[in-house]
Amino acid sequence: MEKKSRGFQTPLTVLAVVLLVLALVTWRLSAGVIPVARAEGSVGIPILMYHKINPDPETGNLGLRVPPSEFDWQMQYLFSQGYHSVSLQEVKDYIKEGKPLPPKPVAITFDDGYRDNYTYALPVLEKVGYTATVFVVVNTIGKVNRFDLGVQPVNQMMNWSELRDMASRGIAIGSHTMDHPHLSEVAPEKALYQIRESKSALEKGLGQPVKYFCYPYGSYNQIVKKAVEECGYEAATTTHQGLAYPSDDVFALRRVYVTGQMSHQKFIREITRTKHVTENVIAAYKVDGGGYPAVYLLSKLF
Repeated sequence: MEKKSRGFQTPLTVLAVVLLVLALVTWRLSAGVIPVARAEGSVGIPILMYHKINPDPETGNLGLRVPPSEFDWQMQYLFSQGYHSVSLQEVKDYIKEGKPLPPKPVAITFDDGYRDNYTYALPVLEKVGYTATVFVVVNTIGKVNRFDLGVQPVNQMMNWSELRDMASRGIAIGSHTMDHPHLSEVAPEKALYQIRESKSALEKGLGQPVKYFCYPYGSYNQIVKKAVEECGYEAATTTHQGLAYPSDDVFALRRVYVTGQMSHQKFIREITRTKHVTENVIAAYKVDGGGYPAVYLLSKLF
């Protein structure tokens, strides 16, 4: 007898699985097992995650690189739609202390510390009066991106003079460790060194406190997260997709990953949708449906 495929065979089967999973989600929400992402009156804050802002294709593909013209369009769109740029300090104060935010808040972050953040992104930000946070890999300051050479082309990183100038113009400088390792995969004492020493080096070089941390590759666990808090940081960002809400952990803030491949429509959709429920469903119901996983279908519904 011929073995039947495990994939969904008919549209009715697809619909049945989707309805089943939605029923389970509804039940778990009502039981309080899955937290509701958006409480009545709460504000979801998009924390945008960028890497390179560069017009040169030789500096990398559009997964990490956003052309300046697209970045300019995105910032102009936010400004024209009444979005107010907020710092990670304001996000933290909103979550931990309930301090009010302006209407339609948005936070902007850059990972790694590429020089193009200074040459291309900063003028665009200043044009619309927006602030941002740049997470820097300390041992690459004034050098190149040695943490991913071979995977990515050579890119110049900001030097101390450029970092100090950005800081003097209202851009927050945060830590992205000393060397950009997978923190959850190294020994705890090595992770602690990366977290603690990067803060100390940046504060010495900038002459100001460094309050925010970003986990390289989004790699962290409870030990790493506790170390970040104990080293004196006030908040940390991840690579988890979604908006930031009052119920969130300030040491595991979600962000919206912006790529150079993102259409204008998708950019608008990503900064307004919530992903909390979808991600909890993924964690709770990894239903393997062959070519059409139920999680994929749900992600299209939320």
